[in-house]
Amino acid sequence: MSYLVGRAGEIALVRGLVADVREGRGRALLVAGEAGVGKSRLLSEAVRLAGGAGLAVLRGRAVAGAGAYRPLAEALGGVLRDEPAVGGEELRAYRPAFGRMLPCWTGESGESGPFGGLDQVVVLAEGLLRLLRALNDGRGCLLVLEDLHWADADTMAVLDYLAATVRDCPVLLAGSVRDEERPPPRWAHTVRLDRLDEAGTLELARRRAGGVLAPELRRLVLDQSDGLPFLVEELVAGGPGVPPTLAGMVAELLGGLPDGWRGVLQTAAVLGGDPDWTLLDAVTGAGEDTVLAALRAAQPRLVVPEGEALRWRHALTRDAVLETLTPPERAVLARRSAEALLARPGRGVRAAELLTASGEGDRAAAVYLRLARENRERGALRDAWTLLERAGDGVAVTVERVRLLTLLGRAAEALAEGSAALDEATGDDHARLCVSLAEAAIVMRAWDDGAAFLRRSGRPDDPHALVLAADMAFGPGDLARAADLARAAIDRSEGDPEVRCRALVVLGRCLLRQDVAAARAVHEKAVQLAAEHGLRPWRVTALINLATVDLTEGPVVPLLAEARELAVRTGRLAEVIVTELLRMEGVLLTEGPRAAEPAALEAAEQAGRLRLPTLQAVAETIVAQARADDGDAEGMRAALVAAAGRPGGPVEIAAAVPLVEGHLRLVSGDLDAAAALFDEGVALLRGHRQAAPVWHWGLWALLRTVTGTGGEEARAELRGSYPALRRANLGVLHYADAVAAGRAGGKAEAAALMASGDALLAEHHWWRRLCRTLAMRSALDDGWYDPVPVLRADLAAFEDAGDVRPARLARDLLRRAGVPARRARGRTPVPAALRTAGVTSRETEVLALVAEGLTNRQIAERLFLSPRTVDTHVASLLAKTGTTARAELRALARTVV
Repeated sequence: MSYLVGRAGEIALVRGLVADVREGRGRALLVAGEAGVGKSRLLSEAVRLAGGAGLAVLRGRAVAGAGAYRPLAEALGGVLRDEPAVGGEELRAYRPAFGRMLPCWTGESGESGPFGGLDQVVVLAEGLLRLLRALNDGRGCLLVLEDLHWADADTMAVLDYLAATVRDCPVLLAGSVRDEERPPPRWAHTVRLDRLDEAGTLELARRRAGGVLAPELRRLVLDQSDGLPFLVEELVAGGPGVPPTLAGMVAELLGGLPDGWRGVLQTAAVLGGDPDWTLLDAVTGAGEDTVLAALRAAQPRLVVPEGEALRWRHALTRDAVLETLTPPERAVLARRSAEALLARPGRGVRAAELLTASGEGDRAAAVYLRLARENRERGALRDAWTLLERAGDGVAVTVERVRLLTLLGRAAEALAEGSAALDEATGDDHARLCVSLAEAAIVMRAWDDGAAFLRRSGRPDDPHALVLAADMAFGPGDLARAADLARAAIDRSEGDPEVRCRALVVLGRCLLRQDVAAARAVHEKAVQLAAEHGLRPWRVTALINLATVDLTEGPVVPLLAEARELAVRTGRLAEVIVTELLRMEGVLLTEGPRAAEPAALEAAEQAGRLRLPTLQAVAETIVAQARADDGDAEGMRAALVAAAGRPGGPVEIAAAVPLVEGHLRLVSGDLDAAAALFDEGVALLRGHRQAAPVWHWGLWALLRTVTGTGGEEARAELRGSYPALRRANLGVLHYADAVAAGRAGGKAEAAALMASGDALLAEHHWWRRLCRTLAMRSALDDGWYDPVPVLRADLAAFEDAGDVRPARLARDLLRRAGVPARRARGRTPVPAALRTAGVTSRETEVLALVAEGLTNRQIAERLFLSPRTVDTHVASLLAKTGTTARAELRALARTVV
């Protein structure tokens, strides 16, 4: 038994942290200090206190040379094995990440594939956060990870992320570290344990001895322990007459054992980690009986049982056993141990360390390079980088460093380092380095540089190089060349289904800009090929691209559900968000931006947590569209500023800024300003054939036609461009043509065009209403169509959906047509903050107009109410909200309405 003395302040701190977690506040604690000072004892006390408070406890320990995520795998192994359903649906998309990085998890493995920019550390950390939150029915848990000075870089990166995000979760992260070997990270409250003073030393010795200390033992402890708790206990356990140092005590114990037993224990110390009797037999050749006898004799002074295994009593104990070997003996045992470890999965790092210790540096470097590649493939990028630093120099190492730097988001460094090594590379190494540099150039969107690297590779007919070249041609919009290169890659990739899938996807994206049917056929072929060869990530990508083809025909795409489900099952979290964004685009066009906003906010938050800035920006533009549709200029601009500020955004994000601003002007009734802003947005999109055919193109042509400036040119440009292949644009183009025909006196033609536009937009309910309202404005002004039936139907639909601004456009047009159009009573949603104050739906409508700065008389005209009624509503609002002046009421309204 180990005792904890002299740590009253530290125990009080731990007790307070446990209490915080019980109240739902996450905390992080790091216990630092030298070996033997009592770090594990304090963490054991944390475990005891947490258990007493009803927290679940998970424990893991880092081991030198054990590879990536070892302490996390040990801590989570039991719960993942025994409670496979923990976390439910929320955790399902993270199961493959656990399967890829934590072998104990029984979920599906995650394969490599497209959308590789997702940092697997972030994925694992997000999954762990959800798992820890779900454990113990949400009552809280303690995650203890010991000996973090031996932890790999990826484990430490996960802990960095968790500590920064765990504050609102009932989780206590606790770890220990030897601060002389690794500086304590900054993410936790760090407690440094010092050695005991004389009183603490004697108190620990008395407890260990079970009573009063004999004078000679008292002197021994005070003279030799120097206040180090572990040594105090060892000296008391040995009693008077034992050697005064730990090394001396261990040497004496080993000297009393038969040679064969002693050799087994010395080999165990060289192997590192916990003693593994199966390995000891393989290395020593002593036989199982001798190995087991040696391990039995070593208990409890050298090794102790822990569950189904044995472990060293302390890391200092193992170090003391190593000191009994001469350097030549260590080298020989290191070489033998390395050979045994190389045959064991997951022990390669320690094998390479032992090869280095035995003088076989070249073999060790080769092992480090192989392990670095394996870690890169499974997402342990930081540990892969550490292994590469141990692998030394050489072109093969440089190729791997270029790949890693690119995956780590440091493509510019990859280009610089790889380019500097090109002249030294020859043969296959030179070709591989050129291809790796081309991939880095794609990430940097340095299309010309990437093409130059591919030419320099000297592999013009290599299908992998061809598909990379196709990607690089598609990036700047050279679709014809991209399609030709993709076809060449398809022709030459008969034996490589993954490259063939990638080439089919590129070809399908090119064809979508000119032939929807052909694009569908190519993507269907990619889906089938990926399914035949078990390429699930590429099947997800092909399904998503096939869904984008379907989106050109209509906003409701059932295929998105299949793509999302497969993305969830395979842990493709980026693609899960992509499917949600595409679904939200359909919701926006059918039900309106307000209906899409909640899911868009959730997607933006999720993309931000996963560090996917482009997807986050796309979601934020949907949020901005919703705010614009509600007339919330401040909220709209905040979302647009956030989206435009994300790094690496495509041209569609830049174009969204004036286009969404134009939508705000449109629903406010300022069509000229809206048309000018749409001109800016379309100018940014024009010439970028790789850009998505956003639905704003059709509205731009309609705005230009309705306002009477440049309409003919806008319609002609849209008619001859690929955005017109999308029904959301083509249908609105028919409305624009109807406006032009009506103005020219062709009433019958205009009516036919309106009907064809309605048919094309039959499923685009909200979009059809909004654009048709603009067309009806022209019909009313120019007299070529009876707008009243259409406007009445659309007004009712807008009001039912709570679309206040578009409803106002329709209502104002009806008023101009001389048709009474009272605002529907009670249809405006009341925000929760106002509802609790007793504010009614009608009062909410009044408050919204107060926020716009309208006078009571203007509000009365807008709502078809008497001025006295509006006076009553405003007085009621002042009383219910606790405001005393109209300025205060206006300020309040801008925050809640």
